[in-house]
Amino acid sequence: MTTSAGHVAATASAAAAIRDEQGRVLIVDPVRKERWNLPGGHVEEGELPSAALRRELREELGLDLEVGDLLVTAWVTRPEGSHVFYVFDGPVLDAEWQRAIRPQESEIGEIRFCRPEDIAPSMIPPFALAIWNRALAAREEKRAAYLELAL
Repeated sequence: MTTSAGHVAATASAAAAIRDEQGRVLIVDPVRKERWNLPGGHVEEGELPSAALRRELREELGLDLEVGDLLVTAWVTRPEGSHVFYVFDGPVLDAEWQRAIRPQESEIGEIRFCRPEDIAPSMIPPFALAIWNRALAAREEKRAAYLELAL
C-alpha cells in the first residue's frame, strides 16, 4: 500500500504465544509459507491488532480465545518493505482446549506444542527467533519489549 505522500506503508500482523500446561509453545505450519510460526495473521486496514489476532485464531484454529497483554512490538525492515509484528500473551490451553483445536485445512497444515529450545532455526523465518525469544522473556519479566530488525 502507498500513502498519499508516495511512501510505502508498513504491513502488520499479530500473533499469540499460546502454551500448554507443560509450558510448551503452540506453533503452526502455514500451508502457504515454508516455515512454522506462532498462530495469528495479517492485520486488516482499520483493524486493531488484538482484534485481528482473535479473528485469526477463530479462523485458523477454531478457538475464540482471550488475548493477553502485548509482549513484543517488532519493526522489521526487509527489501520488500517494512512489517510490524505484534506478539501477545496467549492463554495456557488445558487438554480440553487442545482437543477443541480445529485447524483450517486451507490455512494450517499442522500444529505442534514444543519447548522454545526445541525449535530449530531452520523451522522458522530467520528473524522470528529473535522476536519469539524476546516475547517469552517479556512474559517472564512482565514487561513489554520493542525490537527493530533490519534484514
